Amino acid sequence: MCFQDQSRTAAFTPYTNLVLAIPHAVGHPADVDWSKDATAAAARDRWTDWETDRLFSVAMEGVAVVSCPMSRLDVDVERLEAETDRICNFGHLVGTTHTLPPSQCNGRLAEWFRYRTELMLAAAKGERPLILDCHSFPGDLAPDVDVCIGFNTDGTRPSDEAINAVTETFRAAGYETAHNRPYGNAIAPFGYRGHSLMVEVSKRCYLDPEERHIGTGFSKLRQTLAAVYGLLLGR
Repeated sequence: MCFQDQSRTAAFTPYTNLVLAIPHAVGHPADVDWSKDATAAAARDRWTDWETDRLFSVAMEGVAVVSCPMSRLDVDVERLEAETDRICNFGHLVGTTHTLPPSQCNGRLAEWFRYRTELMLAAAKGERPLILDCHSFPGDLAPDVDVCIGFNTDGTRPSDEAINAVTETFRAAGYETAHNRPYGNAIAPFGYRGHSLMVEVSKRCYLDPEERHIGTGFSKLRQTLAAVYGLLLGR
């Protein structure tokens, strides 16, 4: 998806506060060591958003961070309530679904609710909040995309002007962008009345060639993200 050129530099109303939602930066198991299973470990290595907690987080007035302390294989706080594999996803991978005792399952559910509640509370600190859904994706999923900008089709969708301004900031820094590709939409907890925008960066842009540890592109991308935050806050 692309928008008309004349709207790309149009003004938009700045947001009062940003909430950085960082759900998938943790790669270690919670209370069950699934990491010794080759299938689960391979999924962990590929689908953990390595170092995104360091990449996206900044010390900036008006910016709050909400992160999940568990691996997405234990609890995926981005999954919807109806999705049965939002907890114990490693079990689905290795064929041991529903083997955890209730106390461990309930702990994962509690984290799912806590994360979404914290997003709502942080957003409520401003009159016009924006949740930024912060992710990374394996480079081979979309070799022609450096930064994916995702948004919903409901009332949480930012204006064309805001989306285009973010897009142009990344492009000006030399990044190839796409809208809702390879992933789309952005987290919006039930009852949330603000805007949401997903920023999903290719791992090849900030990690080493193995896409596991910080690489040479980390600092540039982090600086560009800070510029995006400033833009959205009207600074």
